[in-house]
This record gives sequence, structure tokens and C-alpha cells, in this order.
Amino acid sequence: MKKRSILLMVVFLVTISSLLELWAFNKTAKAAESSVNVSTTEVIEDTFISSQNPSTSYSISQYLVTGKHSNFGTTRSFLKFKLPSLPDNAVITSAKLSLYQYYNTTNQVSIDIRPVNSSWNASTLTWNNRPIVGSSISNKTVQQPGWYDFYMTDLVKSWYNGASNYGISVQFRDETQSTKIFYSNDHLKYDDLKPKLTITYSVPGDMSKEYRAFWVDMFHDGAKTPNQVDQLIKDAQNNNVNTIFLQVRRRGDAYYLNSVEPKTEDPYLQDGYDPLADLIQKAHSANPKIQVHAWFAMMPIWNKSTPPKDPNHIFNAHGMTQSSENNWLSKTYTGSYVNGSDYVIDPGQPDAVNYTRDVIMRVVRNYDVDGIHMDLVRYMGEDWGYNDISVERYNKAYKKSGLPQPSDPTWKQWRRDQVSNMVRKIYTSVQRVKPSVTVSAATIAWGDGPKTKDDWNQSSTMNSALQDWQSWLEEGAIDIAVPMNYFREYDSNQQAYYEHWLEWEKNHQGKRMTLSGVGIYLNSIQESLSQIKKAQAPSSTGKQLGGISLYSYAVTNKDGTSNTEFYSVLSSPTTYSQEPVFSTKISAPELPWKISPSKGHLSGSLNGSDHELVTITGPEVRQTYSDGSGDFQAIDLTPGGYTIEVNGKSGQVTIEAGKVSTITLE
Repeated sequence: MKKRSILLMVVFLVTISSLLELWAFNKTAKAAESSVNVSTTEVIEDTFISSQNPSTSYSISQYLVTGKHSNFGTTRSFLKFKLPSLPDNAVITSAKLSLYQYYNTTNQVSIDIRPVNSSWNASTLTWNNRPIVGSSISNKTVQQPGWYDFYMTDLVKSWYNGASNYGISVQFRDETQSTKIFYSNDHLKYDDLKPKLTITYSVPGDMSKEYRAFWVDMFHDGAKTPNQVDQLIKDAQNNNVNTIFLQVRRRGDAYYLNSVEPKTEDPYLQDGYDPLADLIQKAHSANPKIQVHAWFAMMPIWNKSTPPKDPNHIFNAHGMTQSSENNWLSKTYTGSYVNGSDYVIDPGQPDAVNYTRDVIMRVVRNYDVDGIHMDLVRYMGEDWGYNDISVERYNKAYKKSGLPQPSDPTWKQWRRDQVSNMVRKIYTSVQRVKPSVTVSAATIAWGDGPKTKDDWNQSSTMNSALQDWQSWLEEGAIDIAVPMNYFREYDSNQQAYYEHWLEWEKNHQGKRMTLSGVGIYLNSIQESLSQIKKAQAPSSTGKQLGGISLYSYAVTNKDGTSNTEFYSVLSSPTTYSQEPVFSTKISAPELPWKISPSKGHLSGSLNGSDHELVTITGPEVRQTYSDGSGDFQAIDLTPGGYTIEVNGKSGQVTIEAGKVSTITLE
């Protein structure tokens, strides 16, 4: 068969982020972002192969078939791209393959993207001469018709770095499952539904600015009186710290006055005192300005054996003594409500999510915060998440009954989606009211750090915490991730875990930024300095983090050495180190996607319709599902006119850069 050259309709959405910042103290920082859309007519090959017809080529098929098919047996699909030239100093931040699955089946399967390791040609490729493929680098759970995105950033980076570009294979993890079918580049009708590859890269400028943060928790003294706040400001200024994550919600309570929730029962908080307002005023008056991010414990809402005194406290109003419909608490597969000493809400309970969003938005509207910081935005373990409403919603969405097993992959993905929906809803809510406010999350880094996408997918972060924070960075659902890299430097295994996590985090920041959360409380002063320096160093591929956050301001080392001694080593030469880690005063970095946005966001409502497929079509195409309140969001959309479609209903909306557009479909 004659070799066929197929013109690819691949959209390369190229974001050039230039951080032109002067790093010396008292100089003006400037950052800019420009976006260039490049379409190409470079050649792509795509095809599928069939075990039942092992010598047949399907290179001119309009479809890419995967899985077990009655006529084709086991099928796999292959795609190959010819990549465009990038600037010499370009840093690829993400590479996303988008495939449109059109076959209207109800089965749910895991589909892997695997690198092809030997040469092939679409016009001659058959089952008999199929090429060698590697292990999975990306996967997605595929069910109903629609777009599915597979991130293959590291593979694309390797191609640009000189590795042979033999393309990728698309195949089921369990090839006994029945077929899913995607449109190929040969499709004769739907040009806009052909495979798309999106490459985002930045052209970096000066990177010496960094976040230098303290986590200031309210389980200890640190910000409970005006004198404590004065000392906190002095410690930050003297040691060149430019950001404070101040805990304002400990367990469903408020350490500030203008709150949806009752005041904390903490007897050490000075009566009538508002630490958040006081800290903001004093931190913003400092020179240089110190940023203040309000830190919320998201899921845990009580941690004592006796209930809160206030009857309106969330634990009393929506705890386990309430009806199933009004009980917002998460519980385990066996029915336990207690995680250690904590009672936690369930992100699969829609009212609990909206309430938590409203708590945060009260702060955003009424305080001049620089950021919102989400902590404990996850499940407490694989066996958690069995809130009655969440299970009911899951069973309705997937036509199941009873309690799903904790290890059921579909149930795991459901719970990951509930957490991600919550994060996405909070991000767009904040951006709609105050787009300058940074949204960050303290994220999970348990066990050994991942080296590959498969490692990430098998990690405790994904399978126990059920927290896919990597996808939040890729999507843009948070501005900053702060992985809690709490490891003991003196333990050789934990030291290796820490270094592996750092390498992963530096190289996988997606569209946004990552800081390293350093667990100084677990280490000696010397060991903490070593970990900070490792976090500040570039990765093996030259990537750097956006800074450091230290846990905690109250407990600075494992040895009982005074906090004052620890603080002093950060900014001055000492016997610990002649090269201090925070040697000069610098401001926190400006985030280019916030100061000069090129993308906009969408927040929509279906008036309560749960788990409905929403198709968003315009300058780009997206699909998402509504949450338990019938709400949906799409982040970082290319500006322009869009059509929103759900179950035959449609509406129009215009996306503007730097804004959140809204739509309601009745």
C-alpha cells in the first residue's frame, strides 16, 4: 500500500512566560506573559492494529480502535507527531494529547499512553510487525463519548532533548475489556474532533526571586495576641522571610472576627482580637511587604470527645447525630467517623463543599489577604469517603448498588474527582471576586518520590489521600502547590525519598508553581539547612521551584534548640553555615498568569443536575462533569466565544482574559 501523508490538525497552544524580574532589593519587579497560537500542517501518522486480522493495515481508517472488539479481536492504536521548533531556551511546562472518544458505550476502562521504542510506518503497520512499546506514561479513565486528555510532558521533553520520536501507542490496561473508539486524523467529517496535541512552554527570565514562608499554626502560640504578631513580623523581617501562611481555621472554628463560623474555643486567643486583620496590617506595612495567606484546614472540623459549645458549629449542625441527608461527615467502609481524633467532612457531600467555599469567600471579601491556602484537602485514607450522600450519588452515576470496595478503581477515581471538583470550585470562586488573590494547597508527598508517571499513579498520594494535585497544576486549578516534604534527613531512606520528591516537583510544575514544604520540626538545624539548599538547587534538567515554606514557625527543630537560634541561621553566616539560605531581602515572586493573564475561566450551573457531561466548544474544546450541586468549572480557557452543551440544551458565553465568565443552563 502506498505510504500516506496525513495532514495533522494539531493545535499547539504556546504560552511564553517571561519573568523579567530584577532581583535586588528595592528594584522594581516586572513579569510578562505572551501567548502565541501556532497551527501546523506537519505530517502525522495514525492507525490501529488488530490481533484477529494480524496482517491487515488500517492506516486509512477514520477511527482509532482500542480494546477487545468482536470483529478485530484485541486492538491498539498508534500516533506519531512531527514537532515544531521551539526557542532555544524554551522550558516545556506541559504537553497534552487530546483524543475524542465517540463510541456510545457505558463501560469504564483505564487507557494507557505508552511510548513507542522502535520505528513504524502507518501504511504498513500490522499486528504482526507491531513495534516495541514502553511502560505507561499517562492514563485516563474513559467512559462516555467526549474529549479525554493525556499528559505526556516528560516524553515530549525527551523528544526535544534528542530521544528518538517514534510516537505513542494507545491501549487498554486490561485488554479483555470491550472497545473504545476515538476519531483519527483521517476522519472525513469532524475536523474539530481529530487528535490534538497541546504544548505549553515558557521562556524564563530571572528566577532568583522566591517565596520564603513560615507556616504559623494555631495549635501553638505565634499569632494569638498583638505582641505575638509583633514578634512574628520581627522574626520574618530579620530573617528575610517574605510570606506567612497563617492558620485561621483550625477545626471548623475561626481565628478571625468576620466569619461564617463560630469563634474558636481556644482560651489563649486574646478576647476580641483579630489576628488576621492585625497581621495583614503589620505585614503589609513592612518593607519589603510581607505577604499573608489565610490557611484553612479544609476537611477536619472537630477533634475532641465532647462536642463544640456553639450549637451552630458545623459538627453539631451537620455531624453524625443528624439525619443521613444532613450528615456531612465522611466515614470509613466499616462505618467509623474518627480519624485519629479528627472528624472530617466528605467532599462528596455537596452541601459540605459549598459551605466550606462560603467560609473561604467570606475571608476573601472582607480581608486584604494575598492568598488562600488549603490544607487537608483530601481523604484520610483509601477506606474513607463513605458518606451516605456521596455513595448514593456514585451509585446513581454508575448504575451500581451497595457499598463499593475501598480499592475499586472507579470508586477511587470518583473520590479523587470530588476533591478536585472542590478545589476547582474554590479557585474559580476566588478568582471571580479577587483575581489577584493566590490560591495554594499544602499537598501530600508520602513515601518515596515518583520517578515516572506510573510511579505517581501508584503513589499513596493518589491511592490513599486520593489527591491528584499534579493534575491541579497541569489544569491551573491552583496557583501554587506546597508539597509537605516532611522527611528526616538523618534517615538514609527518608533522605532519598526527599530528594526524589524534589526532583519530581521541580520537573512537574505544570502551568503553575511549586514550593517545597520543609519539615524543619523533624530535623536538626544543620539538617534543615541542608534540605532547604537542596530545594533551592535546580533539578537535573535545570528546573527550579518557586521557593520554600517551613513547618513550622513554632517548632523549628527536633532537638529543643531555641527557635531564635534557628531563625538567626536563615539570614546570617553562623557556625552552621557560612552561606545563609535567605541571605538577602527579596519580595515574593509575581505570578505572570495573574499579573498579565492571557486566559479566562468559566463557572457554570445546571441548577442541581449531578454528574452531567458538559461539552464546552469554542477556540478550544473541553469536557467536564457537573458536581453534586450541578455546578461545573473550566479553567484557563483561550478567550473567545463558546457554546456550552448539556443533554441537548445549549447556551453561549464569552471568555475574557483574567476574568471568570458565568452561565446557567436551566
